[in-house]
Amino acid sequence: MSLKTTILPTSRAIRSQILKEQSHDGFLSNYLTIGEFLQRAIHVKGYHRIDEDTRTLLLLEAADFKNFATLNIERNFFTFTQNASYLFRFYEELSGELVDIGSLEYADTYGDYEEHITILQELHRRYRDLCEEKKILDPIFLPQHYKLNENYLKTLGEVELYALGYLTNFELEVLTSCAEIIPLFLRFRANEFNVKLTNKFVKIGVPVVKNSSQRINLQTMAVDDVRPNNEEINATVESFSQSLLQVGFIKQKVYALIKEGVAPEKIVVVLPDESFAQHLRRFDTEGNFNFAMGIPLSQSIFVESLDAVMQYMENATVENRARLNRIGVELLEGLYANYRSAVSGLDFSALMEPFLEKEHDQAVIDIVREELYYFEKILPFLQESPLKSALHLFANRLRAKSIDDVRGGKITVMGVLETRLVEYEGVIVVNFNEGVVPRKSEKDLFLNSTTRHNAGLPTTSEREDLQKLYYHSLFAQASKVMIAYVSSSDSVPSRFLTQLGLELGGGQQDEYYAPVVMPVQFHEKRPLTPIEGEYDFTKHSLSATGLKTFLTCKRKFYHKYVEGIKNHEIAQDMPKEHEVGTALHEALKIVYEGQNSFSDIAELRKAVAKALESCSGKSVLDKYLHKLWMKRLEPFFEREIERFRETRVHACEKKLETEARGIKLAGVVDRIDMTVDGLEVLDYKSGKYMTYTLKTLEGAKDFQLEFYFLLASTLGEVNNCGFYDLNNGKIVYEPVLNEKLEKLYSVLDELRETKHFDFQMTEKLSDCSYCEYAYLCQRGG
Repeated sequence: MSLKTTILPTSRAIRSQILKEQSHDGFLSNYLTIGEFLQRAIHVKGYHRIDEDTRTLLLLEAADFKNFATLNIERNFFTFTQNASYLFRFYEELSGELVDIGSLEYADTYGDYEEHITILQELHRRYRDLCEEKKILDPIFLPQHYKLNENYLKTLGEVELYALGYLTNFELEVLTSCAEIIPLFLRFRANEFNVKLTNKFVKIGVPVVKNSSQRINLQTMAVDDVRPNNEEINATVESFSQSLLQVGFIKQKVYALIKEGVAPEKIVVVLPDESFAQHLRRFDTEGNFNFAMGIPLSQSIFVESLDAVMQYMENATVENRARLNRIGVELLEGLYANYRSAVSGLDFSALMEPFLEKEHDQAVIDIVREELYYFEKILPFLQESPLKSALHLFANRLRAKSIDDVRGGKITVMGVLETRLVEYEGVIVVNFNEGVVPRKSEKDLFLNSTTRHNAGLPTTSEREDLQKLYYHSLFAQASKVMIAYVSSSDSVPSRFLTQLGLELGGGQQDEYYAPVVMPVQFHEKRPLTPIEGEYDFTKHSLSATGLKTFLTCKRKFYHKYVEGIKNHEIAQDMPKEHEVGTALHEALKIVYEGQNSFSDIAELRKAVAKALESCSGKSVLDKYLHKLWMKRLEPFFEREIERFRETRVHACEKKLETEARGIKLAGVVDRIDMTVDGLEVLDYKSGKYMTYTLKTLEGAKDFQLEFYFLLASTLGEVNNCGFYDLNNGKIVYEPVLNEKLEKLYSVLDELRETKHFDFQMTEKLSDCSYCEYAYLCQRGG
């Protein structure tokens, strides 16, 4: 039996082909990826291969010349390592297309890049000289040094390579040279999306048949086994207002495909933006998916902990402090004192040990320790840099790593490149948006399309055609294709949709798929179980806020005061309105506890400013609000000086209790003044407040001033009650105090006599808009 070797673009394509062959009797073919084939088919004597860190360090050394700064890439180690990849990609492309860097100046017809090209040529020459001096082989110099490994080639027998995508000039040169030694055939599908490669074949004498799949004999340059292409795509396209809702789209489409009899292994979810995987992974509670791109190390405990510490040391905000508390404040100890110190003299690996102890995943630990080993090679170049820079550089290296997804779900999630030459029955693609599809290349940084075309380098449009080819090939081989995109003010569908002959989806499908992601919010409302129960108001203290809650929504009162469910607030740097009001109250308390009256407005202003500063947060926004309120309080200060001619502050933020109609009332009175006519009770207001008239008294729910009146009456005779508006310095007295007291007594009498309550929800839905219990009542959204 004659030996045959098949070359496919990826390991996944090989696994797929092997699974097909296992279903038939006979021997398995010999398979290689194109990368493996090229690595074994050529060799270079007298050189050793370069690793990524040495590569970057040598390029940094080569960049030590005056004009390099014109590229706007700094030569400090930290910045340079972030930008070196762009330079290498550019040089790799020149090498792959066998373009002499010296010829670029002729391709730059109008001299737009003359200075940049000169600098890139100088950098390339200096880097090449360093590699030659050290006998190091960088892949960008491979075309000048390689020789065919004839002994290896002769072990392969007949070779058939599937050329889906693009072959560089160097790859094509190697393949045609190999064909002089062994029989070598290319499987090639010519269509409108791979014109660039078609033209390359025509240039070397291959009579390519357009719009057909064919086999090319590279020994004879003949074409056989010609078959017409299958161009038909069975696809549906849908749109969403929010990216996250596409998770529901994916899960529902997977369910539908399996229900139709499609095996899970024959379904693929393609992510043009692979960062979307983290959202799908979080909602994959059933473990149905496996993620070909792995799990980014950025989501590991180690990296998240390191990031939390660095963010706090950079800016000790409320949010960063809360984040640090979650991962453990003790991690701060080793880094805090040295964060801005030079790396020299520090044991970097030892500083990372506490973070490694936090990590539970052995795969993550192994990668971190390996990176620490390689990082030791870089540290000598960072001796004068602060530890801060070394930490950021190390964290960035880890973020580029990932660990394998070992959960074993049967439905594969991957990027489009991994789908090459793998056939799927069901294909689901999300985020098919402009800016994501096509994905922009970083190789176009140094030259425009005209110059690239003149030089023989792939242009932006040719790279886009290549991406279209991958999607078209994937879609054409599938039975069903389901595509989703986001349509919003800043997101539009990819132009690829129309270029691939697909129609845009109709209206947005949010409500149909959202229940899969957010069942509480979007599911059809289920009947809520009525809540009834015993509650004795005579055995509990009642505040004005508690009574208002009961009169507004009995269900909210039940959750808050009977069940004791408290609202959870996430620590934030942005001060909330109630926090600003609390700071004002506390500041005025401090001022008037120290001095119960003022005659000089400047003295009062100074005292309040000092107290407010001590009560406010330390963020920039807090300081801004402090200054803003000092300006707003000017009318208040003027009114205060006027009042202090006859009035003195008797108490501030006074906690009091009393009993009325058999129910214990409790509260904290903002301020009680002593006047010639008796006590005056004031409720500070920095926002909106409601007053009632005889006409609106019947529906009254807010009895704040009446509570204050009854509570302050325990200290003496109360003459008046009012709201003290801090914005304009005006006091709005309760116009119907006696009538509201009678109304309050009536409410308290009813509460005293009632022991069994039906805790119904409010009928006024606007009351639910900002209620923390809205989701419990299925009124969230």
